[in-house]
Amino acid sequence: MVKETRSAGPGMSGKRPAISIERRQVLKGALSLSALSLSCPLLRPARSLAAERTSVVVIGGGLSGLNSALLLSDFGLDVIVLEGSRRVGGRAYTADGVETRPEYGASQIGRSYARALNLCDRLDLKLIPQHRFIMPMSNHVEGTWVRSEDWAASPVNRMSGDEREIPPPLVGMTLLARLNPLKELDDWLSPEFFSYDISMLELLRKNGASPAALRFAGYYLDLRTTSSLAIMQERARTVFDANFGRTQSGDTATAFGLGGANEKDKAIPAIRNIAGGTSRLPEAMAAALGDRVRLGKVAAAIDMSGSGAEVRCLDGSRYRADFVVAAAPFSTLRNISVSPGFTGRQAEAVLTLGYRGTTRAYGLVEEPYWEDDGLEPSFWTDGTVQTMWVMEKRPGEDKHRFILTFTGMTSARIDQLPDDQAIALIESEIARIRPSARGKFRFMALYGWRKNPLIQGCRHMFAPGQISRFAREMIAPHYRMHFAGEHARRMEFGMESALESGERAAAEILERAL
Repeated sequence: MVKETRSAGPGMSGKRPAISIERRQVLKGALSLSALSLSCPLLRPARSLAAERTSVVVIGGGLSGLNSALLLSDFGLDVIVLEGSRRVGGRAYTADGVETRPEYGASQIGRSYARALNLCDRLDLKLIPQHRFIMPMSNHVEGTWVRSEDWAASPVNRMSGDEREIPPPLVGMTLLARLNPLKELDDWLSPEFFSYDISMLELLRKNGASPAALRFAGYYLDLRTTSSLAIMQERARTVFDANFGRTQSGDTATAFGLGGANEKDKAIPAIRNIAGGTSRLPEAMAAALGDRVRLGKVAAAIDMSGSGAEVRCLDGSRYRADFVVAAAPFSTLRNISVSPGFTGRQAEAVLTLGYRGTTRAYGLVEEPYWEDDGLEPSFWTDGTVQTMWVMEKRPGEDKHRFILTFTGMTSARIDQLPDDQAIALIESEIARIRPSARGKFRFMALYGWRKNPLIQGCRHMFAPGQISRFAREMIAPHYRMHFAGEHARRMEFGMESALESGERAAAEILERAL
């Protein structure tokens, strides 16, 4: 994926010199994306350079693009990866310059992430069990604090029946899990289940969710603009991963709908991390590719009108190839001039697939404020501060870490503020609702993916009706262009889905090229 990136370092050795670029906004029309005319001197690359020849140009140096490039290279094809920012990895982003080195994006390698596990083994990356145990959580609802054990009977809990047992942050996912009909990982693409491609609001209302439950569910996702089927696919994949390689205990279930497991299953960690941070994986992949990875390259135009393809960059650099892998999110691809233009439902997908933002603040707890007020350390609120996760101390550390997470419209409003103003607002709001925490925590970083100009959101999200309308068609090869990226996934989720899509794009090209 094309994202903000960091320097590849001296470990990158290879065949070609690097050059650099910038992006432009281009696409117009509802169902057809025409190639942008380059007659405007403001949009034309500054000067034309001789075109560099290769077999495949990959646009986007995230996990999907890098995986495509490695696989194609393994089969003898010459590949160049164009990454628009100054670091590889996309949403796999370890903040190395921040105290405690938080993960701004991807961090978890699940039990069934076969591609990720294989790459870590191939590239000699050490895996460690995840140590991010969240401490218990109180809830602040309608101005009242409620400990977790008191939530079901609390008068501010206005949900109905067995809804009352669900903690506020889990309401939406838990209710949807109870309705989820998906069994196989690709069921979401089958017309048999397209009746679930409706808004979460409509589905939950149809199935009797109370107004209070709908209100809680809407804090994490916009229920009106989110396809129920999209979230069901993610839950089905999450359940599969959680139960992978485990001995099921039968009737035990958690709030997330995951089956229980026996003691011997603990031999396989549920989640692992990469020692040193997630960024070490894309960096190692890029190092294996050498100088075929070009940083600071924002593609401006892709011309496939001839027998091959030409990718042009705003710095004047050009690359001619037999095939192109578009491993950038549609939020980026729609800003690139593509000729011949997309048409029909594929054009609709590129133009309209939505991207949602998530903003997180990271810090340290200087003093355990929960010892003063008797509430649990972590907390959820129905106000500006949505969720504060406080983690148990890691071995050898003397302070608790915390992550504040903002989603939906709250994330959008936080992103409108400069970082210092946003942090000041968050600090004052926490001090207002929980006075015991005043001055006892310290922020280290604030990061919102919506602010990243090459991504404009932390993830794609299908709107109601979009899966049945174009999810299958949107990644069909377009002339000499093939698609990769998490949005192009079929069966996977998280980091594994990016690798899956890169593998598929490489296989499509190999079938045509060899």
